[in-house]
Amino acid sequence: MFLAGLPRSGSTLFASIINQNPDVFASSTSFLCDALYHTYQIWNSRQALHGGSNDVGVENVIKSIIPSFYVHQTESVIIDKSFTWGSPYNLTVLIKALGYVPKFIVMERDIPEIVASFKRLTDVSPNYNQNTQTSIIDPCIISYKNLLSQIPDRCFVVSYERLCNDTVKLLEEFYAFIDEPNFEHNLSHIKNTSTDNDDIWGLVGMHDIMPTIRMYKNG
Repeated sequence: MFLAGLPRSGSTLFASIINQNPDVFASSTSFLCDALYHTYQIWNSRQALHGGSNDVGVENVIKSIIPSFYVHQTESVIIDKSFTWGSPYNLTVLIKALGYVPKFIVMERDIPEIVASFKRLTDVSPNYNQNTQTSIIDPCIISYKNLLSQIPDRCFVVSYERLCNDTVKLLEEFYAFIDEPNFEHNLSHIKNTSTDNDDIWGLVGMHDIMPTIRMYKNG
């Protein structure tokens, strides 16, 4: 399954919690979405391919990318994280690659709070010189809205507020959504499982989390 939705909404915290379950693997920010997108684009843009088309071959290549990417993982539940999985084009290609409509974890938080959170990061990140709104936030909003409008029954929404204030119940609902047994998580000692290099992102502390759940108040 896949994790998408809005950034600065607790995805690193959520992934770190569910990674306590030995039957679940939730990735850090993955380039699988980009790899699938660009592979599909390359195959469809080459004049030679259209001159001697091999639709079955192309379909086989596209379908092999995702299982090959995670062939080394032994967990029964694999969750790939990329906030733009739900954008119209990416979602279409993903469904073609899988042959079915997958389930999504969709992260959610009020947009003004997301903007404010990024502002706090950029204020202490002198090496970050991109426009956060257009390069990160806007594409994620498109992904988030498209998922909830196109395949709402395949989406499990994780709001930042519920993640912090109703964690146990949220996790119970999550396991029911993925048809897996409930798991008792340790919410007092949460190890950050993110392997994201924040130096690459240029945003200091972008994937830091607290080791315990803290109550959240909207606004």
